[in-house]
Amino acid sequence: MKKVIEVEHLVKFYGNLRAVNDISFDVYAGEIFTLVGPNGAGKTTTTEIIECIKTPTSGIVKVLGMTVPGDEEKIKRRIGVIPQEFNAFERLTVRENVKLIADIYGVNEDIRRYLEMLGLWESRDKKFRTLSGGMKRRVGICMAVVSNPEILFLDEPTTGLDPEARRETWDVIRKLKKSGKTIFLTTHYMEEAEKLSDRVAMIMNGRIVAIGKVKELIEKHGGGFKVVSGEKVVGMFATRREAARCALQLYEQDKEAEMIEPSMDDVFLNLVHKKINERGELL
Repeated sequence: MKKVIEVEHLVKFYGNLRAVNDISFDVYAGEIFTLVGPNGAGKTTTTEIIECIKTPTSGIVKVLGMTVPGDEEKIKRRIGVIPQEFNAFERLTVRENVKLIADIYGVNEDIRRYLEMLGLWESRDKKFRTLSGGMKRRVGICMAVVSNPEILFLDEPTTGLDPEARRETWDVIRKLKKSGKTIFLTTHYMEEAEKLSDRVAMIMNGRIVAIGKVKELIEKHGGGFKVVSGEKVVGMFATRREAARCALQLYEQDKEAEMIEPSMDDVFLNLVHKKINERGELL
């Protein structure tokens, strides 16, 4: 597979604070790669270095074969970025906001296909300020993809959205992947990382504590399948079959039984021994 992002021994200091602490990873063309971790873990700093917004203290960063720092202008023309604190022009319509970015990038094709792809065509003449949080996020993504970037960076794209809007945004991200985009995602939602990602890098205190395919991380660090009866964990099992057999035995004894599959939440808990709340804070 073709590497489109290469990060080797990346370090970033802010004064005496080591925000990114000697991390290395690659991102491959066409995948959704996710940096997941709590607030302050180093996700945004790492992303902004790759986006050519910040300069690394040391290490090697390459994007599409070009080097950061050094090739910033060339890289910026080939990537799309949605920052965590995205906003658009409140008094412009959806179409006007997207067309503005298209004009800046010299895009001559009809922007309708981008609006349709993001589910915005029916809302094209609505003022940006009147939109819901989820729809505003879609407009931001549309503004980022209208220049047809090879890599799309989404920094905490669903923070602050209600569950329905979050899942709608997930559908948009999946659609972008199907269209051939490489997506670099950051999030503090373990479920989001699990549902969307091909590969995940879990980051804490500026260090990557685990990296790999979602299924492999869950199998290795998830702790296995739980069988719960009432509020009591009856057993932990390596395979679904073993857990199902245990649950069936409990059913036959007229006891409540529930099989719980391991998740990325379990991976994080087992590796870090803490949880992350809805706001991205460690518990």
